Amino acid sequence: MLTTKSTPILDPSLVTFQVNLSPGDIRYAARTVPALVQAHTVPFGERLAVVDCCRPQKTKIVDPELRFPEPGFSQRVAQITEIVETLKADGYLDRIVYLYPNDSLLPALSHKYLGNWVHETHDYGGCALMSYLAALELPQTPYVLHYDGDMLIHQSAGYDWVSEAIYQMELGSEIVAATPRTSPPFSQALGVADAPSLQEGRPYVEVEGGWLNDWFSTRCFLLDRRKLDRYLPLLQGRTLLDTLIRKSLHRGYPRSPEIMLFNRLGQAGGRRLNLSSDRAWLLHPTTKPPLYLELLPQIQAAVVQGRVPKAQWGKTDIDLMAWDEFLMTPTLV
Repeated sequence: MLTTKSTPILDPSLVTFQVNLSPGDIRYAARTVPALVQAHTVPFGERLAVVDCCRPQKTKIVDPELRFPEPGFSQRVAQITEIVETLKADGYLDRIVYLYPNDSLLPALSHKYLGNWVHETHDYGGCALMSYLAALELPQTPYVLHYDGDMLIHQSAGYDWVSEAIYQMELGSEIVAATPRTSPPFSQALGVADAPSLQEGRPYVEVEGGWLNDWFSTRCFLLDRRKLDRYLPLLQGRTLLDTLIRKSLHRGYPRSPEIMLFNRLGQAGGRRLNLSSDRAWLLHPTTKPPLYLELLPQIQAAVVQGRVPKAQWGKTDIDLMAWDEFLMTPTLV
């Protein structure tokens, strides 16, 4: 049975901190990555960045010549490279892996994780695919703590959700991954039943210490790489058939890594644990217009303090207009 006991991690060989970055992160990575690293007090075996330097391939809905034209794309690759190297020089990262189109790692990832059926670097919408698989493969520790480079996290002093999650995951054989709350707490303030968020798209089961569901978001996760091995390759059975049909029809191919993980692990009984502790929670910006970038330092400071607009309670994605108004009256909670 799951418990709420939190056990400190004393052995840094257990966990790799890992962040995914790409040219799309150049406007904020220098702010977000240090904040993610500094949020944690547990020791890490390594702090690793995987930098996607591959230009998305052409699909039915993505034309790289229009969305990622050269020489602009290569120039942005150079910019994110400079930012990440500075983060390493400043002590926030220990190792950087740059993923380029001809990297020998790509066929190895395809073979191990996708049964050699998919070789494209990005999904049908132009979002990362192989760089997420690299994030699972490159760590040398049993657990990998992954963040997308744009994530924001609140974590109370003296608490680290990774410690609690590992304790819980080692008690439940079906728990492959874990996450803190995916939104700011809302139940007491709104007088409604508690849940990871007000926007849960999948059924969940309440357990002591959190909730279990079958969705595997790539925004943030602590994943047990040993348990994941039981489900590889991700493409087999109905999931493989669906992939081959989509490929033949040139429709929705390749699928996103989230869908691949959901289809394979979820159908086979694998689960993600959403911790119920209100001492750690996430926020994610779906878009980053100039106003978001302007407000980001203030949003980060408020999130660290646990202060959010009422309109943000229970919501996983940043409500920018609510934040704009909230930051004009910072004493409100």
